[in-house]
Amino acid sequence: MVKQKHSAFDIIIKYMPLTGILERTGSAIWPYISNILDMSTLFLESFKVGLSKHGRGDKMVFNVVMNQILFTGVEAIKIVAVIALLLGGVTIIETISLVPDMGGESLIGKILVVVVVRELGPIITAFIVIGRSGTAISTEIGYMMVNHEIQALEMMGINPMRYVVFPRIVGMSVAVFCLSFVFNMVALFGGHLVARLIIHYPFALYLDDLSRALGFWDVAVSGIKCFFFGIIVAVICCYQGFSVKFSFTEIPQVATRAVVWSIYACFAVNIIITAFFYI
Repeated sequence: MVKQKHSAFDIIIKYMPLTGILERTGSAIWPYISNILDMSTLFLESFKVGLSKHGRGDKMVFNVVMNQILFTGVEAIKIVAVIALLLGGVTIIETISLVPDMGGESLIGKILVVVVVRELGPIITAFIVIGRSGTAISTEIGYMMVNHEIQALEMMGINPMRYVVFPRIVGMSVAVFCLSFVFNMVALFGGHLVARLIIHYPFALYLDDLSRALGFWDVAVSGIKCFFFGIIVAVICCYQGFSVKFSFTEIPQVATRAVVWSIYACFAVNIIITAFFYI
């Protein structure tokens, strides 16, 4: 008698009905879907309130936006510039060392555009902002929740969506967009410095290679990525801050979740935008 072989799928179906698999899959996925829907609602509601009400309180909201740009953008220029300078130099060194027989000099412009402008510039800028400002936003709102400051705003007739969430989304998106521009410029400049030191690459030739490699859509896609990164990071961090309910001990936990979720979201959006424009 020939012994009948059973596949792994047959065994799973035998001991775990298909409805059970679907139920477990749904229960595992639904919390993520629910969180995405909640964050989308937070974003839409904040912009609905922020753009529809004008007059009293506009100056206060504008000041919050400017303070967010100052903290997220201006105060981060130094660290962004240093990292960009190092990244541009390392990119050039790797380009020259890995492809000496293929004319590494001629690839400098193209590789800088692909590596720095298209990909690493926006994503590293987003990571810097997540570490500096994302945690600060979630922590600040968490403290406001525990200290009942959000309730106090509501009792005074101030909508937290307009005063707390909307300015941070606007300020963060503007700051990330501008920081990415600074990152790209400094990285390209750092690449030229290293190329000039190692292979005595003329500045005029460097600019010529860069101008031929850099297209309009490279700059546009980089800006689009940064704009979305800023919105996503701000929404996630605000959402996590509002999730604090009772204790100060919840604040470090939501700050950690805000960082992790923001990194995941930025990578996912980066892949989607890159695939949409370049495939």
